[in-house]
Amino acid sequence: MKAEAQSELRGAVRFPVKLPISVTVEGEQVTAETFNMSAGGMLFHLEADMQVGSNIEFQIAMPAAVLGAANDVMVTGSARIVRCSAEGERRAVAAVIDEYRFERRQ
Repeated sequence: MKAEAQSELRGAVRFPVKLPISVTVEGEQVTAETFNMSAGGMLFHLEADMQVGSNIEFQIAMPAAVLGAANDVMVTGSARIVRCSAEGERRAVAAVIDEYRFERRQ
């Protein structure tokens, strides 16, 4: 697929955000790092393969300094794995976000 067509399919601007993310798939929790995020999806890196089509739950602590807020915000939600490819020793995993919630930390 050409880059033009792929960017049209995304429909949301991606931001380069590198934050720890906790991902749960089939009851197993793993830690990864986001590479970029948008309102509709994210790309993260981890050490293990993830099956395309898998449903995941995720948690990301968004630092107050990044958001310009007084407190950190926990973002939790569910997503679907749409791509998993090798990048050196790690895997790049793309997920479409189905639902997300913001929880302010006190």
